[in-house]
Amino acid sequence: MTSDSPAVLFYDAQRAALLVDPDITERKMFGTTALCIGGKVFMFPWKDALVLKLPADVVEELVASGEGELFDPGHGRTSKTWAAVDSVASDRWSQLSFAAREFVAG
Repeated sequence: MTSDSPAVLFYDAQRAALLVDPDITERKMFGTTALCIGGKVFMFPWKDALVLKLPADVVEELVASGEGELFDPGHGRTSKTWAAVDSVASDRWSQLSFAAREFVAG
């Protein structure tokens, strides 16, 4: 993942905008930084994709449309609520990152 990839640039912009909220924090995850709400991760950049925690039906839709895939950090285990959303869907990243934040916040 390069520092000028679309996912990293989007993440950095979101990070700058969201960390002013005391409920939003950041932590290390899989060798990168992740944004959290209430201590729970909702978004991070990974291998030129944006990884988001979303409801299973949204993840299924992203996978079916070819805009994303089930996130696998490299150990062969995926989760139905984690999607790696490709840059082909970068026009949806803002909406999806908001949905991820809301989903994780409960």
